[in-house]
Amino acid sequence: MKRSEALEEIITFGTERNQALNEISTFNFDSKIEHFIVSKSIFVKVLKKYLKNEISDTDLETWANFIEGRDDVNYEKVADHIYKLANPTLYQTITKRNISKILNSLGVS
Repeated sequence: MKRSEALEEIITFGTERNQALNEISTFNFDSKIEHFIVSKSIFVKVLKKYLKNEISDTDLETWANFIEGRDDVNYEKVADHIYKLANPTLYQTITKRNISKILNSLGVS
């Protein structure tokens, strides 16, 4: 599995996510190249997974922390939201109501 494929599986909660989590550790941590971009649509899909109970609040917080800690992931289009999800004790706890507010702020219902 290529680095970009592993990142995509992890970030999108793909079917091969567990394998990708193992694979990503085989790559050098530092990277000057962005191998994956977290677009608004990917961000929205993940938030909707939470609203559908496909992932938990802990999953969502861990996911945001994973993205924040990577040099090989570009998430600038949703950076403020990622930061808040990664730090719920500083901002708002992760709840369905708060996630719905984020989606509304993005123009998604």
